[in-house]
Amino acid sequence: MPQLANNESRGFTHYFRMTATDLVAAGTSAKTIGVVPRGGIVTNAAVTVISAIAGASDITLTLGVTGTAAGLIASTDLDALTATAYNTGTLVDTEPGYVNNTTSPVNIIATLGGTVANITGGEIVFGLTILNPFDITP
Repeated sequence: MPQLANNESRGFTHYFRMTATDLVAAGTSAKTIGVVPRGGIVTNAAVTVISAIAGASDITLTLGVTGTAAGLIASTDLDALTATAYNTGTLVDTEPGYVNNTTSPVNIIATLGGTVANITGGEIVFGLTILNPFDITP
C-alpha cells in the first residue's frame, strides 16, 4: 500500500476570529462563520478566549450548523471561559464527528446571548477541523 503524500499533522484546518467589535456587530443573531462542504466532516470544534470579554458578564455562545445551533459547542458562558471550550456539542461527541451527508454545503453558525451590545473588549478564536473528501487528489 502506498504512503500518504502528506502525512503531517496540522491540527485545526480552519480558523475564525471575532474581536469585541465583531461580537457587538453580530448581536444575538446567528452569524455564519464558515461552511461544511457536501460530504464534509467536522471532527473538532473549539472556541478559545484570546483576551477576556469586558463590559458584559452574561455572554453565552453556541456553535453549530444550520438546524442544530449548539451541535459543535454547547451553550458556554463566554465571559467566564478562561481558556477553551472543545467539542461540547452533540454533533461531535461521536466518531467521526458531524458528517454533512447532503449534496449542498451547510453553514457553521455562532450565536451569542446576553447583553452583547455592552461588550467593550475581548477577542475569541474558533478552531475547526473540517475534512473535505472531494479535495483528495491522487
